Amino acid sequence: MNNAMKKQKGQALLEILLAFSVSILVLSAIVIAVAGSLSNAQYTKNQSLANSYAQEGMAVVRQIRDSNWKDFSLALSDVYYCLGPSNVLADYDGLECRNIDNVGIFTRKATLKQESSDCGSGGSKGTMVNIIVSWSDSKCPITDNIYCHNVNLISCFSNLDQRKEP
Repeated sequence: MNNAMKKQKGQALLEILLAFSVSILVLSAIVIAVAGSLSNAQYTKNQSLANSYAQEGMAVVRQIRDSNWKDFSLALSDVYYCLGPSNVLADYDGLECRNIDNVGIFTRKATLKQESSDCGSGGSKGTMVNIIVSWSDSKCPITDNIYCHNVNLISCFSNLDQRKEP
């Protein structure tokens, strides 16, 4: 009888350890799921902000176009320009626009392609504008290019769609 009692105590201890292990595994799975959800929510928020900053950048380029079409049409083609929070096109520094003030974790750059065949045909080719907003987060691999996420916004401008002042 004494032997049976010892086996029962050992079995109860084993059951307690097993139940404790299972509960730790379940809690760990819940924590991992919540952490993944928070990370995805942050990424979605950053992507939404990047879209907003790209639209704002396009509006800045449109304003530059509206204020002086001649200078706008003479801008260098296929060259990157940096666009900081001051909403002025600055020369690209070759470092993903890191040397200008960025908008939080985001960098913005613009490319102008004059006389783009994607923006008309014949003598009415327009200027293709590409706004690229980039950012990095913990999901980015460690490489030379720290910005692994991008949002591109492309539009075509011409002097035909300028607003006429009365």
